[in-house]
Amino acid sequence: MSSRLISITDLTISQLQEMVQSFDEPEFRAKQLLHWVYGRLSSSYDEMTDVPQTFRERLQRESRLHTLSALDKVTGSDGTTKILFELVDGKTIESILMPYPKIKGKPRFTVCVSTQVGCPIKCPFCATGQYGLERNLTPGEIIDQVLYFAGHLRGQGEDRRKSGNEPVNIITNVVFMGMGEPLASFDNLWQAIEMLNLPQAFGLGARNMVISTAGLVPQIKRLSQEKLQVGLAVSLHASDDALRDKLVPINREYNLEQLIRACQEYSELKGRRLSFEYVLFEGINDSVIQAQSLSRLLKGMKCHVNLIAANRNQDGGYRPSSSQAVLAFESELKRNHIVCTVRQPRGLDIGAGCGQLRSRHHEAKEQS
Repeated sequence: MSSRLISITDLTISQLQEMVQSFDEPEFRAKQLLHWVYGRLSSSYDEMTDVPQTFRERLQRESRLHTLSALDKVTGSDGTTKILFELVDGKTIESILMPYPKIKGKPRFTVCVSTQVGCPIKCPFCATGQYGLERNLTPGEIIDQVLYFAGHLRGQGEDRRKSGNEPVNIITNVVFMGMGEPLASFDNLWQAIEMLNLPQAFGLGARNMVISTAGLVPQIKRLSQEKLQVGLAVSLHASDDALRDKLVPINREYNLEQLIRACQEYSELKGRRLSFEYVLFEGINDSVIQAQSLSRLLKGMKCHVNLIAANRNQDGGYRPSSSQAVLAFESELKRNHIVCTVRQPRGLDIGAGCGQLRSRHHEAKEQS
């Protein structure tokens, strides 16, 4: 199928209405398409039984329903499922579905979404960063990762029903923490978020979505002006500029002083607590002294620190901290009144760390 075709999920509601009108169809056809794509999670135009066949045939010729296809799939013992997707131009990205224990009898499913092919930040411990940036994902390519897993769960019978036996999407959370730096593709990301949030589209609450960033200060400031209450998680990993320059190279452009100031402004304007992600590497950033330094950096902020034991990189350059070091680091933060938790690793047996499945696929392709 040609890469020049219109992708339905790349369109805003107004653009979808314009397309329908250009096909000489009544305006309500746009609502029907929204219902079938985002509500019914259709994988084919043939499923749209209340849409005229002539319209479906034209859609088939001049547009594509979705922008990606599953190339590889691995599922871990904890239920974590990672998919390697192939895009229309042959490039590949990863997404992850993470199931969590039920709360009040309701299941929870989080989708971790990629926003770029590759990543421009080039953190030395990240498999994705080693390939650099190839391009931004379109809004539809971002959205379709969520729709794929929603359809996957529905196919397994993991959906709920409302009156009239109408299925309700069961994805409870979306985190933009996959491949890429989400805020580096702000416009495409935000269009995807708005479509996922709209009740007449996917209908996921804004507070159930979280954007991760390595620290793009201008974009954090822009995000603080947006109306939707989407969460923010900042990948920190160090409490001094010298170390963060090495671990998160974007720090050389936007240092910790600028970053923390932008985070404080975001928290004040939004009235929300933000998160800091801190991956612990043995002998690099996991000492009690560094925990004290981090406590001073974040003192007085309305925030939460997620402590994460590092995934084992293939080159072995960044080893995960010992459980004793992680607990000591956590204890020191709590002693200094910093709210924190140790995030439990998921998908360890399938290499669920960002970029690992894609890296293996590339290596196998090169060897064949």
